[in-house]
Amino acid sequence: MPDMLGATVSFVSPETAGQIAEQPDVLALVRFSTQRSTGEDGSPWLDTGLQALNENPPPVQCWRTHGPVCHTRMGRLMVHSAPGLAMIAGEVSDHGDTAGAAESLYRDLVHTAEQLGCPHLLRIWQYIPRINEPLGDEDRYMAYCAGRRKALNALERHHDTTLPAACLLGDYSDSILLYALVSEHPGSQVENPRQVSAFNYPPQYGRSSPSFSRALAVRWPNGSQQLYISGTASVVGHATRHGTIEEQTRETLANLEALLASGRAQGDPQPETLATIDPIKVYIRHPEDYPTVRRILEANLPDRHPVLYLKADVCRADLLVEIEGVVSNSDSG
Repeated sequence: MPDMLGATVSFVSPETAGQIAEQPDVLALVRFSTQRSTGEDGSPWLDTGLQALNENPPPVQCWRTHGPVCHTRMGRLMVHSAPGLAMIAGEVSDHGDTAGAAESLYRDLVHTAEQLGCPHLLRIWQYIPRINEPLGDEDRYMAYCAGRRKALNALERHHDTTLPAACLLGDYSDSILLYALVSEHPGSQVENPRQVSAFNYPPQYGRSSPSFSRALAVRWPNGSQQLYISGTASVVGHATRHGTIEEQTRETLANLEALLASGRAQGDPQPETLATIDPIKVYIRHPEDYPTVRRILEANLPDRHPVLYLKADVCRADLLVEIEGVVSNSDSG
């Protein structure tokens, strides 16, 4: 086995994904289509239920590790685990109680991660139905944040310096899907000086502030490093900026550049350009905005840079686009 502990991530073609699915170092294969599933015993496949906008069929996101990987179900969660590292996936219906569903899912996630000896939450992806739908005095996103924070507080896990990187998007499915990368090794928080930390948002954004870091930097035992970048949008301070897709996309790129610079200032020697975020996922609220977003990104990235564009609703109704990704630095020493 390779002398490493950690994860690598890339986009591969569906054909390549099928060929490598049974290899012992494949941690998870994440597909983007209208199907949603956390997978089956013995299989690395995970289906998000999100629609891709730029490729048909879309690429598969491939996560690999040092192996050997075991794919098995623990309770209602699907677990893809190797020594010291795991991808955990869960799917639940909220039955009209989004906060309760989020709390239950997070309790299961944390307990399972601890059972595996991987208590540190590094990166979490969450897709929920009708994220901006009003629920009394709040919306579904705010309710989810409240349930998540309640679970983390109850488990004494809500420490603002160790929150994972995360994204939380909306779709029109009937279930909540969560998948998370967890490890025996902790990460270090990276915040964006252009933005108020999400966990410090004022009450106008909900009874409980969102529980995530803007990014999380991880140094693996072999010296390699990764920066997991949370979903990033056109927010300056704590307020949404701009009303057009072009302006919001450019502001989002400015936030990503500031986040990379913040990581370097904190001693994480991440490369300096947007091109080092590889791969990139872009969530777009309105499919008709896809050509504009793609044009702007292509002007700021090298040719054929791996970018997957997906249709999804962003956490605030006035936000039109969100971008996330991973920066990897394989240098050791």
